[in-house]
Amino acid sequence: MKISHYNQLLAVATLLSSLAMFATLWGQYQKVEQLSRAHYESRLLKQTVNHLSTMSQAWLTTQDLLFSGQQTYLADGVNTQAKQLIDTLLAIKNNAHQTPTNETVNRLITAIEHNTQVITAFARIPNITDDARSVNIEKSDVFTTNYVHELQILVDQVTKSSTALERQYSAANSQLNTLTWSLISLYILLVIFLMAWFSKYIVKPLEDITATAQQTNNGKQTINFTQSNAPSEIVTLSKAIEIFTQRITIEKFKAEQERIKAVNANKKISTIMNTIPCTLLLVDEVGHIQDCNPEASKLLLLKQSEIITQNVAKFIPALTTLSGEFDTTVALETMQESLLAPNFKQPHIEFSGRKLTIDGDTYYLLTISDINERKHSQKALSALNQQLINAEKLASIGQLSAGIAHEINNPVGFIQSNLSVLKDYITPLLGYIKLTDKTTQSEKAKSLYAEEDLDYIIEDIEPLITSSLDGTARISEIVKDLGIYTHADGKKPEPICIDTLIEQSLTLVANELKYKVDIVKSLHANQQVMGFPQKLLQVFINMLVNASHAIENTGQISITSNMNNDEITIEFEDNGSGISQSHLKTIFDPFFTTKPVGKGTGLGLHIVRSIIDEHDGHIEVSSRLGK
Repeated sequence: MKISHYNQLLAVATLLSSLAMFATLWGQYQKVEQLSRAHYESRLLKQTVNHLSTMSQAWLTTQDLLFSGQQTYLADGVNTQAKQLIDTLLAIKNNAHQTPTNETVNRLITAIEHNTQVITAFARIPNITDDARSVNIEKSDVFTTNYVHELQILVDQVTKSSTALERQYSAANSQLNTLTWSLISLYILLVIFLMAWFSKYIVKPLEDITATAQQTNNGKQTINFTQSNAPSEIVTLSKAIEIFTQRITIEKFKAEQERIKAVNANKKISTIMNTIPCTLLLVDEVGHIQDCNPEASKLLLLKQSEIITQNVAKFIPALTTLSGEFDTTVALETMQESLLAPNFKQPHIEFSGRKLTIDGDTYYLLTISDINERKHSQKALSALNQQLINAEKLASIGQLSAGIAHEINNPVGFIQSNLSVLKDYITPLLGYIKLTDKTTQSEKAKSLYAEEDLDYIIEDIEPLITSSLDGTARISEIVKDLGIYTHADGKKPEPICIDTLIEQSLTLVANELKYKVDIVKSLHANQQVMGFPQKLLQVFINMLVNASHAIENTGQISITSNMNNDEITIEFEDNGSGISQSHLKTIFDPFFTTKPVGKGTGLGLHIVRSIIDEHDGHIEVSSRLGK
């Protein structure tokens, strides 16, 4: 046969060989391509599920913060995270083609929706009782427990499916490589065996393709597999390989983009965890701290690098058993109040824990809150309650004093009456004794008269009775004023006289003012006005007592009242120690006082202003230190 025949025969054989090889390679390539696409979708699905797991941890942590501190403003954040979880689950459902996986996704969505209803109910009821809160929390715990269980099932299903596809893809790809190199090797041996010169048109292009395939590619430049000076079969094969390479490059680029997205998502989650306003500790099964957020450094007063690897019991003694081991039972308590180690100045904390699995290992995530400020507030509240109890005691003493005053008033009344009758009796008796002639008295009567000094007694009886009557009148006046002061005001104002109330207040505080203060009065408001007498009496007493306290030794208090158009102006002026300008704006604030501890409550002037405001009046003050 002519060379041309050989060429024709070789061409036909080459064509048939090429077609057979190409068909075989194409079939295997299609199989590998299908498995590659399925493997790629499986990896994306696995990454999505892992991302879902990370989002779920953040969701559960935020939910724990909502229930533990009853911070209802976190409810919107929890519901927003729940919506993101549902959107991610729907995306997983659209990409997954397995019935068990879709059923698991449906159960997860149902658990999230039920839990969202509980969260919404928890946040929208403002005056919900503790029992109702506990019921909501228990419902949420049930839903989240089911959610975590179903989420683990979903992770296992997706991981198992991804692993199986990865094995199939690896095996098919290995078969493709083995088949490709086997066919190429047979083809080269056949060509070399049949015709050396045939290598120029077939072997050389194949070598060029192989050399091109072995070139390093930085991912940015395109490798050209197309052979122009070769049989059509080689050209087709080179184009197919080039298309295959381009597809691999595209898929690699997409995978890199997904990886970058995953990295960015992890950065966002890390940022969120680092800005949570409470301490987070990740502890292993033996109690060693594996990771922590920046808040841990503020609470434990150490750098993060110094906290990691430390035993958590070193900081929280309650997390260790009597034998010194890590107490996993206490670590899973929800918002349990505890103390830091004794060397911390701010030891009061609350913590809650959750058990989680990372890469097959068991860990405990502890959320710790600083409650020292709350403890201080509780102590302050206890002190305030004690003050209120003391005030109640004083009120009771005041009521008792009013009763005692009433009881005193009765005997004083009949003593005063008896003294008046005695005065009426003694007047004629004294007159009779004076008119009796001493010469007519017996010696025994004269002796008794002189011995008892009846002249002095007769002269002193009348002033004595008069003085006693004045004293009983004074007692009656004090008791009367005390009864007015302790009498409760009615609900409606009544006619009162300001000048009379001022006089009554001076009577009640006379013991406070005598021997120390001279009172200068200029009262010109002797008219009836509408008001609450006991409250205004309290105002005048507080003003007089404050003025007396401002006078260290002796001094003077001036009281002035005037009618000015339709208003009554009352002025109290003293020459005591005065008030600094920096305190003038705050003297009416509740609990503000410049007096030493135990000598003032800081409520006197605050009560004064409140009563004056209640009477549609206003109060002004001016003062200088020492004036």
